[in-house]
Amino acid sequence: MITETIKLKTGEQLIIKILHPPLLEYTNKVGCWGAIRDELLGGKMKAWLFTPYFVGEIEGEVVGSMSYYTPTDTRDVGVVEFVQTAEKHRQKGIASALMTKLIEQFRAEQGMALDLCTTNPIAGSLYEKHEFWYNVGDGMRYLAPNAKHFNTTYLAFCGKAQIRDATWGDLPRASVLYNHPEPRWFIKDYFTQSFRNTRFESHFVKLMKGIENQSGVFVVLENPKARLVGAAVVQRFDTFYEQHVATLSFRVCPGYFDQTPELLTAVAQKAKALSISTLQIYIADCDNDQKTLVKSAGFVEEARLRNRLRNGEGWMDALVYTLSLPGAMPPLRSKGDYYGSRKPWQSERVASAQDQ
Repeated sequence: MITETIKLKTGEQLIIKILHPPLLEYTNKVGCWGAIRDELLGGKMKAWLFTPYFVGEIEGEVVGSMSYYTPTDTRDVGVVEFVQTAEKHRQKGIASALMTKLIEQFRAEQGMALDLCTTNPIAGSLYEKHEFWYNVGDGMRYLAPNAKHFNTTYLAFCGKAQIRDATWGDLPRASVLYNHPEPRWFIKDYFTQSFRNTRFESHFVKLMKGIENQSGVFVVLENPKARLVGAAVVQRFDTFYEQHVATLSFRVCPGYFDQTPELLTAVAQKAKALSISTLQIYIADCDNDQKTLVKSAGFVEEARLRNRLRNGEGWMDALVYTLSLPGAMPPLRSKGDYYGSRKPWQSERVASAQDQ
């Protein structure tokens, strides 16, 4: 734990502590995503995520906190989350002091870019003072002094990428991939309702939780610099009668379009291992380059959903592209695993009554 004392404009002494999971007695005093709160704050994700928490105290009371999340191995990109100040201590400069320390540490770790989001104009002004600027939707981005060309160079082609399973360390990397303006596909990510001008950060948590218990697959393209340049997620339908069908959503930066068929083939094979035999992708009718990519991976247009998407003042069709995976596959789960199915003991009673 690193501690520093700062005198606020009110004359009060603010003690700043930099804490790392497990947070122990601070666990219930800071913010975190509910879906992974216990695992992350308990220190179980340290192998993938480096997550320093910056906590401010006045006379032993926690009055403010924030954190950033960055890959443990590279620490080059991160997302700032859970910026909070106790209501009675606002307008004292606490959040600004904590943000100063946060950026200092991020840069000391050779960090290049930080993403965050806000819908609060007061918070927006604070972030602007710390050199964050508006990037996508309500998302903002900070660039370190040595990374001014980050937006044009970070995802540029630098050699063949490898395909691997997604890990929790990809949370900040996925933010860079999905918050980049290219490709300008109308549907950015179907599962998290992210469209062209929607920022992407905590959405990654939803994607990772959505594939748990063999409910789907999440694979990524990682280039030689350990940067995420592509991602593909599959989630199966959650009924006994549709469990063989799954939706696929993917994104690849333009520099790695050539490896898209390879990525989609890899995720399809992993889906097949989960007894998924049909994959469906939703594509906006305007995105011709995305249509070309899925066709090259063997997908065919199966349906046109008229006026499915609002496009400015007009409307646009959504297309459904399908890939059928050959080979008979038994259901992964039985009827009893789903809502509304008769349990064995109930079937026994029904059979017993019929025998009487």
